[in-house]
Amino acid sequence: MLTDLEIREFLKESNAIENVYSEKALRDSLLAWEYIMRLEVLFERDILRLHQLLMQSLRPDIAGKYRVCSVWIGGQLKKYLGIELIQSQMSDFINLMIESYKLETTEEKEIACKQAHVFFENIHPFEDCNGRTGRILYNWHRLKLGLPIHIIYEKNKNDYYEWFEKDTK
Repeated sequence: MLTDLEIREFLKESNAIENVYSEKALRDSLLAWEYIMRLEVLFERDILRLHQLLMQSLRPDIAGKYRVCSVWIGGQLKKYLGIELIQSQMSDFINLMIESYKLETTEEKEIACKQAHVFFENIHPFEDCNGRTGRILYNWHRLKLGLPIHIIYEKNKNDYYEWFEKDTK
């Protein structure tokens, strides 16, 4: 069982990766974490609700809504190609997570969680807060597979960013 201290540390570090340091944002992150941890299964509406809770104070105008514009990710333009494509990719993301429940070894589960997280981040479904949303989903997924929480520290964010530059196998 996770302690409140571990949860706060994870959320604080996840926020710091995105240069989000306010107490209000941390409170919203805690609400989002509490919401997602009540779920046994994940649906698209749950991801939208998670994002809404995370962004309710910072950007209520986009909270819980898929992006309708192009965005820059790591110096590259991610063109907006329509809501239908984002919804289809999100369905693929959820199915990828579901498939991981068939895995048996810890190593296979670790790889599957990392791959699903990279897949989600490459979709980049939201205008903002994809990283924070994705890291909560990543750790929810890990816990559902019986793996421990993985705190990605802000000071190690360059190692984390390497996940997106190479094959995760």
